[in-house]
Amino acid sequence: MSYLTRAREIRTIINKLTSYPVLWLDTEVADWKTPNPRLSLIQVLAAPNKVYVLDVLNKSDLGQHFINQIMVNGKIEKIFHNAPFDLRYLGKERAENVTCTLKLARKISLDVLDVPNRKLKTLAVKLGFENVDPESQSSDWGRRPLSKKQLQYCTMDVVYLAAVHRHLLGINNATNNKVH
Repeated sequence: MSYLTRAREIRTIINKLTSYPVLWLDTEVADWKTPNPRLSLIQVLAAPNKVYVLDVLNKSDLGQHFINQIMVNGKIEKIFHNAPFDLRYLGKERAENVTCTLKLARKISLDVLDVPNRKLKTLAVKLGFENVDPESQSSDWGRRPLSKKQLQYCTMDVVYLAAVHRHLLGINNATNNKVH
């Protein structure tokens, strides 16, 4: 995991990310229960074992650079679990080629998924991930420095996301290939 806080490093990585055909993404938002939520982190899984955590708190120019380089680029598939939430901070309707794993999961019955709900953490546990931390999601993403626990949480979110995405595609493919 690369945790990046300096503007130059973040811009360099954003520019590098434009060369990937698929990115698994998540965001953490500070003050999300207030009238003025602020984008805090953008987490990106660009390839197996290549996670970048971009600290963009109070750096709206970097968030905008991410939108301009990644989110509006139709050549890059952007995968989120609850895309409508993240898109509020990452380009809204301007975002192109977005896949939502929650939407994919809703096409599959809970019985087939063998889970009580379609939350990312629930699906990750079903896939065998251990020590999934659901509590850090509501931690204070506006406070710096971030704790090791927060960094671990936000890093693992995109790892879980990629695994869940592959699993859901496998179920969809198996279902679509059945002979009726």
